[in-house]
Amino acid sequence: MLKKQSNSRVSRRSFLLLSAQCVASAIVGIPVLSSAARIPRQTLSFYHTHTGETLEIALDPKNIGTQAVRQVSRFLRDFRTGETHPIDPHLLDLLCRIKKESGSDGTIEVISGYRSPATNEILRKKSGGVAKKSLHMQGRAIDIRLSNLQTCKLKDIACSLKQGGVGYYAKSDFVHLDTGRIRYW
Repeated sequence: MLKKQSNSRVSRRSFLLLSAQCVASAIVGIPVLSSAARIPRQTLSFYHTHTGETLEIALDPKNIGTQAVRQVSRFLRDFRTGETHPIDPHLLDLLCRIKKESGSDGTIEVISGYRSPATNEILRKKSGGVAKKSLHMQGRAIDIRLSNLQTCKLKDIACSLKQGGVGYYAKSDFVHLDTGRIRYW
């Protein structure tokens, strides 16, 4: 609070005290505000269609930590064999960007995450649409739906981001996303 002298002027001492408080507040306050502004945490909610498991995880898309990668890798394990593999953090960043762009707060329904080489080979024998060197085997691909977004819209948003491969499987109602080179099918 400013103290007034009898001639209605601010005393030098009061002015210096107030100035020091403003400077100190600015020095302390600015890093807190800029830190909060640059860490837009986003929550991803997952549901695995084959295991019935769920996972909810809050991420900083530009700084995905090892603990988050470990949790998601466990969740996206090869459900047929139980094998796990580290999931590419760029894949998680892509999911965050899709949710942000779509405005969706829906659940990511996982059809397929990591696939072991053995599982990939079995699926290749059953279907012509499974790549021999699938990025699923490297933890760089995921097949999903988003609970409150049409898959054709999900595909359009993913393609607009130009951040990897996007495959649209309308009959099976899912979208393949990967962190490989940009391509669409």
